[in-house]
Amino acid sequence: MTECGAVAFTARILRKQDDLPRYVVIGPEHLPGRDAAFAAQVFLNGAGPFARNIRPWGKGSDVFFFNLTGPQCRKAGIDTGDRCEVTVVAAG
Repeated sequence: MTECGAVAFTARILRKQDDLPRYVVIGPEHLPGRDAAFAAQVFLNGAGPFARNIRPWGKGSDVFFFNLTGPQCRKAGIDTGDRCEVTVVAAG
């Protein structure tokens, strides 16, 4: 993360099945020193900000994730399987 708490990376919009929310996985290299959930503002291809909670994946994994709502995906012009530029700004 930068001094202002922002990190930017490219990610794929994922979804396990149609009745579950879309989500983005964040590799541990983008969140060094983090081990707990935190509130953030997220931008997708410049659209946003979207208030999201960034959570550890758990189950022995070191990655984090956040869910996306349908309206957020439509506002950002993205869908499942799309690659997009993600910016995460830690709140507070």
